[in-house]
Amino acid sequence: MKEENLSVREYLYSIRFYVLLVSVVFVGAIIIGYIGFLSEIFNVPLEWIQQLSENLKESTQVYPTWIIFLAFFAVLFLNNSFTCFLDIILGPLIGIFPLFSAFINGGLLGWFAKEQGLVIFLAIVPHGMFEIPAFLLSAAIGLRLGREVLKRKGDRDLKKELRNGLRVFLILILPLLLIAALIESALIVITLFF
Repeated sequence: MKEENLSVREYLYSIRFYVLLVSVVFVGAIIIGYIGFLSEIFNVPLEWIQQLSENLKESTQVYPTWIIFLAFFAVLFLNNSFTCFLDIILGPLIGIFPLFSAFINGGLLGWFAKEQGLVIFLAIVPHGMFEIPAFLLSAAIGLRLGREVLKRKGDRDLKKELRNGLRVFLILILPLLLIAALIESALIVITLFF
């Protein structure tokens, strides 16, 4: 089989339908979460987040601002990178995982908006405009790889697809997550200290 290295632009065009599918699931889950169908699932994490928030406010008096910023940045960047990487890698193994991930994340966002008010969407915009596209792209890549596994053996080229997907992860998704983590960390530190 001929080796085909797609440019990032060509690859993004080739996964446009997967991006659309994942986006529809994500937005649908936001609506479902906002309506309240997922309340039982997400009530416990909210209590944990509130307790964590109280503990963090106490730590602002002990540690300098830059250490707290770096800690948040490291945790956010590594967590989001790992989540996006899992969406890609688990796509071929558990084909439905990227859709499940989109549904849970969208549902959580919708539920959180219901609990805290729609203003939460304004708080998410600064970092979400980088983080959400990265997340949707990684889920779309995972779906594309899952579909590749289902092809007949002679038509399948999982190695090439994985290489193209991981290249987009390194060139596009990781930088988007880096910017998102910088912005989100700065916003968290500003809210904690001011």
